[in-house]
Amino acid sequence: MIYRAFDPRPKLVFTIFMLIAVFFVHGLAVLYSLVCFLFFFSCAESGVKRSWRNITLILPMIAVMFIFMPLNSRSGTPLVSLGSFMLVTAEAFDSFLLIAGRFVFISLLCSLMMQTTEVWQLMLALRWFRLPESAALVITLALRFIPDMSGTFRQIRESQSLRLPNPDDENSRRRPFKAIFPALVSAVVSAVRSIPVSASAIDLRGWSRKNRRTSYRKLEAGRFSLLLQFCCALFLPLIVLFLF
Repeated sequence: MIYRAFDPRPKLVFTIFMLIAVFFVHGLAVLYSLVCFLFFFSCAESGVKRSWRNITLILPMIAVMFIFMPLNSRSGTPLVSLGSFMLVTAEAFDSFLLIAGRFVFISLLCSLMMQTTEVWQLMLALRWFRLPESAALVITLALRFIPDMSGTFRQIRESQSLRLPNPDDENSRRRPFKAIFPALVSAVVSAVRSIPVSASAIDLRGWSRKNRRTSYRKLEAGRFSLLLQFCCALFLPLIVLFLF
């Protein structure tokens, strides 16, 4: 739980610099070593179930990238061919592995940031970096509702699975989109109904006022000094940038 105890400001710096550094890694061995390290680190901080769920959420997008992989490169070393027709090249497969590895790394890193940081801590961290209040609020609300909507969709699916069986459920495996469509509509309705509640909460906090806003809470560095935490947050990204 070391990462959870860190100040959100160094964690924000670490996340941004690692997102930049991962695009400078071109070796697949190094990239997937970083992905494995981040996955085990996420398991230690957030739990195995939540870390694995963060990967399964992006598997459909990776599957779509895999399907369109033959269109990525039409010249190079043949890897899979149908007779004289070259289906997949080695360069296209390497490019797919590179993009998929970066995608998984970014998903794990951002999820780790959100799962180990409270919303008010993220808001104060963005304000500490002199980000405008409106921009900090929009970013915080957007990141805040991503896991909430995922949890809401899962709860709706579980509640609908408790219903009495009906004839349409027999064909749900053949038509998976039709099976999840009711839960999807319910999740959208739940999101729309939460808009007045969020707007009222923001209004009660005096967001429309013109005077300078204050905060009841302050960020504290915790067990380690803030300078030491910033040094640790920059150490690993610099290693990735200059050594790999």
